[in-house]
Order: sequence, then C-alpha cells, then structure tokens
Amino acid sequence: MNKIIKRLLASTLAVGMTACSSDYLEQPPIDLVSDDAIGNSVEGARAALYGICESMFISYGADYTERFGNGEAYFQTFYGDAPSPDAAFTFLYGSQKEFQAWAWMTRDTGNFSRYAWMYGYNIINQANVLLAAIDGVPGDPAEVKFIKAQALTMRAHGYIRLMQVYGPRYEDRDNGNALCLVLRTTPGSDPAPLVTYNEVMAQIYKDFEDAIALYNESGKSRTKGFEPDINVAKGLYSRILLMNHDWAKAEQMAREAREGYPIMSAADYIAGFGTANSEWLWYNDYNKTYNGYNSWGASYSCNGAYATAYDWAGGGAISWKLYKEIFNRNQGDVRCELYWTPDKANLHVDYGFEEKDFWDSGVVYPERMNMFLVDPYMTASIALWAMDITPEGYDKTSMLLDGYSIPDIVSAVTGGALEAPDAVNCQNPQYVQTLASVFAGALGATRVQFGQQAKFWSDAAAMGDAQHPFLRAGELILTEAEAAAEQNKDDVAQNCLNELNSNRMSNYTCSLTGDALKEEIRLYRRMELWGEGDSWFSFKRWNVTAKREIWKENDPTSNNFLPAYEGTYDPSYSNGWRYEIPKSEKDYNNIINSQLNK
Repeated sequence: MNKIIKRLLASTLAVGMTACSSDYLEQPPIDLVSDDAIGNSVEGARAALYGICESMFISYGADYTERFGNGEAYFQTFYGDAPSPDAAFTFLYGSQKEFQAWAWMTRDTGNFSRYAWMYGYNIINQANVLLAAIDGVPGDPAEVKFIKAQALTMRAHGYIRLMQVYGPRYEDRDNGNALCLVLRTTPGSDPAPLVTYNEVMAQIYKDFEDAIALYNESGKSRTKGFEPDINVAKGLYSRILLMNHDWAKAEQMAREAREGYPIMSAADYIAGFGTANSEWLWYNDYNKTYNGYNSWGASYSCNGAYATAYDWAGGGAISWKLYKEIFNRNQGDVRCELYWTPDKANLHVDYGFEEKDFWDSGVVYPERMNMFLVDPYMTASIALWAMDITPEGYDKTSMLLDGYSIPDIVSAVTGGALEAPDAVNCQNPQYVQTLASVFAGALGATRVQFGQQAKFWSDAAAMGDAQHPFLRAGELILTEAEAAAEQNKDDVAQNCLNELNSNRMSNYTCSLTGDALKEEIRLYRRMELWGEGDSWFSFKRWNVTAKREIWKENDPTSNNFLPAYEGTYDPSYSNGWRYEIPKSEKDYNNIINSQLNK
C-alpha cells in the first residue's frame, strides 16, 4: 500500500507539470502529510481531503500583474464574471483585460487559456489519488465512507468547472457525441483521449449519486465550511443537471440542497460578502496566512489592498443596463444599495447631480470609467455613500482609501485641519475642494468606477483576506425556480421567486407565467448572484446572445463599458463559447492531437 500511495502522490504533485506539459505551473501537494499517513489512518486521509479543499483557495503563482491563481474565487471572477455582459472590470491589467474582450476564448496558448484546465484537473487528480487509497484505510468505517463521499464530490466539481469552460452547451452536444474532455478516474497523467459529452456527464452523475449514498450511509457531518457535505454535493449536482437540461432532477437536488440554509435577510445581504453567513453552504477558510497580497480579496474586494490603487486590479462594477432594469422595478430592492450609480449622487447632500451627469466627462473619466477625483463634488458624494454603505466592522473609508482611514491621511497632509467627511461639512464648497485635494495628494491612484460594487469586502489589515461564497442558497432557489419553470410548474417557480425577493424588497409578488416567468427568473439570477461567478456560465447555458454596450458622452441611454470591451457575442462564437484546449496539453497528449486533426 505505501508504495502505491507514494507513486500516486508523485503523480499528483506532477499534475501541473505533466498533465499539460513540462512548463505547466507547479501544483501544491495534497497536504503536508506522509504517504504512510494517508494510507494507514483516517487522520491521514482526512488531511489529504483537506489538502484538496485547500487547493481551492491557495495561491498558484506570484505574478502580481495577473494576480495569477487564487483558486475558486479567481476562477469565478475571471471565467464566470469578466466575460459576461453584467460585470465591468475597468482597472484590469494587460492580459487580464482580454478576458473582458473574450480574446482568451479563441487562443490555446498563455496562462489564461490553460488556468481553468490546470485548476480543474488538479482537483481531479488529487481526488483520484485519495479515492485510489481510501478503501484500504483502517479506522472508523463511517468516517472512511464520509471522506470517500467528499473526494467524489470534489472530483465531480472539478469536472463541472471544466465542462463550463471547455465543454459544449446542451444544444451543441451532438446528441452527446461531441468530444470535450479527458476523463481521468484513476491517478496519473499519461496521454489519454478526449471523451464524449455523454461519457463525462455519466461520470459526474455517478460520482454524485455514489457520494450522496455514502454521505447517507456514513451518518457523519463536516466540521469546516470549506469541506463538501451532502448539501454541497446536491447543490453542485444541481448545477450540472441544469446544464444538462435534466429539469426534474435539478429541481429536486436544488430544493434538497438548500434545506437548513434559509435565504438571508436584506440586512444580511448588505452586511458585506466577506464573512460566511447562514445562507452559505460552501466557502473558503479564513486564514490570514494563506495568500497575503495574492489573495482574491486583495485585488477584487471593494476595499482590498490593491483593488482601488493599481491597473492590474479592481473591485468591478455592475452593468448600468442591468442595474437600471432592477432599480426601475422596485427602488427598495436592497441589492441596488451596493453599487455606485446615479441614484446615489445626492443621497446625503443635494449637489444637484442628475442622471445625465454620469455621461459627462467632467465627472467621469471616460478612459477608465473613474468617478473619483474627477469632480470634487462627485468625490465628496462618493465618499459619503462609501461610508454609509460600509458594513459594521470594516473601516468606513477603506473602500476608497486602500485601507487607510480618512482622519489619518487628513492629519498627515493638513495637520489635522480637516475632519472626516460628513453630510454637514460636505455642504461647504471650500471643504469639498480641500477634501478632493487631500485625496488627490495622498492617494492619487485611488479610483471608483461607474457602477462600483460594494458587495464584496475583505480584511484590509490582512492584505485582503476574505471568505468568498462558492455555493449558497440564493443560487439554489433560483436553480429550483428555473428548473421548475422549464417543466411548466409555474406555481413552484413563482413561489421560489417570491421567497427570494421578499427578503430583498417589500411588496414583491410574482404572478408571471410561461416565457415571461423564465425571463424574470433569469433577470433576478443575474442581479442576486452578481460577482459570484455565475453570469457568463448562465448566458452560455441559456444559449442566448451576450451584448455589452459602451459609455458614450452625453448619451444617458448608453451603458458603462469601455470601448475596448464592446461586443455582441451570439451562441456560435468560438465554437459555442468553448475555450480552446490548451496547446500545452495538446503538445503533451498526442492522442488528443490525432483526434482533433481528423
């Protein structure tokens, strides 16, 4: 057994270098445990399982400009959000910007063409190592079953992520015969052929069914939020079922997965997506020692150490078109409070701003969609909104000032002559001018985008560490609604929407049916899950065109995307929105080449 485990560990450690080629990014080990421990004790198997889970929130590289590789949250942001028509990341650096322009989809070289491939197969290979050994581990049989169920869940998750990026839509599956992925269910990375859509789906289904049975047989529960359990397995299962148009099963799994996870209140929704709450089923560990400046929060939370200060990072902004559609339906929707938009400009002080002013280059820097330090009154207004929306426990100015407090900066620059902004002193023109000059002098790089999000927060003192939702009940109730509507079970879908939205606004009642109901579900899915890595995957699944409209001077009917990110992408684009299999994999795996070149 020990020799087998040692060989399996070696193959897993080499995944990054051999699964796709010798120049692949080096992967972390399963965990800092010996091969003897993995094969000879439940504790060792548990440590190995934790290692697989932790590979979802550790750093895979140290390229600061690409912020390359902080696991699941990074995958969600760049593959699930950046190419979507709902999210604008105007401060991204170089090659990151090309996610917004859909350029990476059609390439087979470069880090971003292969990161998703590497990430998915790293999880799969680690799970395969553990699964190959788990049945021989001595100890509590119930615990062994539970760990095996968790490893199966992780392997299925890896395949789901790969299918979302490299796999075909249901409509493009060629009756399930379309080739898509390499199927690996045992350790190792020897060359292997691409298999069909149906074969991958069958394996994912089997892994989840086997995992659910083992969870039930074990009677065990997890102890950490980053571990999968039966609810997580059912929730992830519902994702692939939705992709596969398996509506009845998707509805069932989504409903069962969210049992015990009630929809969070409006107050909880705006309390800062930085610490898990009762609605989150699955999320990363919170440990200040993990990633440091490479953490997801450092660059992509609204107050991260890099998020407002450098070209390679940015908290992101919501599409004005999406926002306005939601806002016009119900101005009491709490989700709308989390974005810097025209309705906030006179929130505390009436500066006389109108919606049309957001399309004036005197208050918006059009090359960046930056609205901070452009016009002093707009700057003051943003500062007040930011302090107002900052959740309890966070520095009330960290969203704007990179973790530094206004009083500290003001004291350093003016000798204490200027107090922190409030609604009273921000009515004083001289104060506002001084405030803007203090900001500019202290942190000239500070920026806030048109549509800036204040949804995701991090511990700025810990260089941006934060918990990030990998799966929560809000997604599941919308999955249940979508699957029910596709079966013409309009009453079930309506009830799901009513349950969700009654916790986001007052006086919401859905009585829509048919196609109108399906569109309502899609709209609220885009708003509810904004920034959680769902949008682009959903547009792909819906088999609809994605359109991004740009900001145009003096045209309030335009949107808030930069010209470089304008685009209309119909379902046929890039072979049905499929990323190319990385060249490094094709170079190494000559079996794939022979298949693709037929």
